[in-house]
Amino acid sequence: MNDLHVLEHNNIRVMTTEQLAEAYGCVAQQIKQNFNNNKNRFVEGKHYYRLEGTDLKDFKRYVENIDLPISKFSPTIYLWTKQGAARHSKMLGTDRAWDVFDELEEHYFNPTKSLTPEEFLLYSAKQIVEQAKAIKAANARIDKVDERLLEVESKQMTIDRCHYTIIGYANLMGIRGVDRRAAATLGRKASGMSRKQGYHIGKEYDAKYGVVNTYHADILQEVFRR
Repeated sequence: MNDLHVLEHNNIRVMTTEQLAEAYGCVAQQIKQNFNNNKNRFVEGKHYYRLEGTDLKDFKRYVENIDLPISKFSPTIYLWTKQGAARHSKMLGTDRAWDVFDELEEHYFNPTKSLTPEEFLLYSAKQIVEQAKAIKAANARIDKVDERLLEVESKQMTIDRCHYTIIGYANLMGIRGVDRRAAATLGRKASGMSRKQGYHIGKEYDAKYGVVNTYHADILQEVFRR
């Protein structure tokens, strides 16, 4: 496909009947015959352009320096679009026609556009913006998951909805810096206050620390206040 002369009409890449026949390995007459026998399957402006009169003269001037087998005296020329080329490949039904159309579609009708430095910078900037949006959305989802985890972790209860572990209560209240040692110290205080004031001390399994105590929110509020 590399030696195929590029033709355009109305800013759309097209091929002449002769170009199509040569690419598909058949004679131009077969392309014309298939078209004439199936005109109801072709739509002008979508599958092909029919040039005559002034349009034909302009096209001949456009290709006069290109080695194309176009007769100077031909009253009409058909130019086939990508859709028209696809329809002809189906009508021919040969392996070559199918394979060649795949190449035409990828390399001729849909060429990769070379970007100018300005276009490349604009494209890169858009990609960065899209990536930033995606990262922001991902971080928002992570934050929501973290919030749910903190909520679950904070609501480790025993006999009612008011009992929490030391770490769970700290997470619930947004108190940072409560490590295992600090939690143990606070737990001892909470245990003593609970026994003294008659509050129930529960038990809860923690995946990180094993079985830990839970305390009433009133006790925990007083412990963390001190």
